[in-house]
Amino acid sequence: MKHFLFLLVFIKLSVCGAQSTEVDVNQLIERKKYVQAETELLKEIQVTADKDTKDRLGEVYGYQGKWDDAIAIYKELTEAYPQVADYAFKYGGVLAKKAQNSNKFKALTLVGRIKENFKKAATLDSSSIKVHWALVDLYITLPGILGGSTSKAFDYAKKLKSISPIDGYLAMGYVHEYDEESEKAKQDYLYALSLIGDLGNIERNQLHYQIGKICGEYGLKLDEGVYHMGQYIKNYTPLDGVPLKWAYFRMAKLYRKKKDKPNAQKWIAKALYIDIELEPALEEQKKIKAMDTLGS
Repeated sequence: MKHFLFLLVFIKLSVCGAQSTEVDVNQLIERKKYVQAETELLKEIQVTADKDTKDRLGEVYGYQGKWDDAIAIYKELTEAYPQVADYAFKYGGVLAKKAQNSNKFKALTLVGRIKENFKKAATLDSSSIKVHWALVDLYITLPGILGGSTSKAFDYAKKLKSISPIDGYLAMGYVHEYDEESEKAKQDYLYALSLIGDLGNIERNQLHYQIGKICGEYGLKLDEGVYHMGQYIKNYTPLDGVPLKWAYFRMAKLYRKKKDKPNAQKWIAKALYIDIELEPALEEQKKIKAMDTLGS
């Protein structure tokens, strides 16, 4: 299965407790010390097995890529609290990450539960941005024989537009891009770019990636693009849908278009260090090498 771009949008520190132990866990998560956070949460569960502690433990498992452990947590939570949309969404999300990191046969066995939980989350919370993104991505990613459908993906993208215009236009551009309708994709992406000024604090890291990607692709608002891609890289965890090698590649492209050859070289080297066979990065490296000493 292809990597999912947006379906995992856990919000860090979603539970802010008053007890000192909880504050310590918050700090550990913020500093990406997930092993220590897991240890502290397991201690808490021995004392009080409340749903919020389990939820945070599930997230910490996810940050570490411990998909089986995270699946067990969210399976339990969805069964105990079937009306909580967030648990259904997270259960579908960790199942999807398990599928992404498994062989094709194993991935196929998980598709039904992934769809079931995302659809359930959408029914329980029809205004959720992250759930609609998950469904857009799911229907784009799945092959048709397993229920994939660009028309269904576009329907969810249009619903998303009514909830969050910038997300809706990004999602519609994503569907058009997948369908190789480049002009329609460009129109949607550029309209989304025009809405950046309306954004407040961005909690969903994937939005930083998309903004940076569009800026680089179309050579617009390059400084903003560098900022947003930098935020994506800074805040990245394994729960984010797009691997770091792609963010490094996008950052290199942004700097090339800014005519900054040294930074472009630095970022493309980071991308290729992770994946020496990443074809778009190899092509970008050629373009960077072709820049003259002034970076033009």
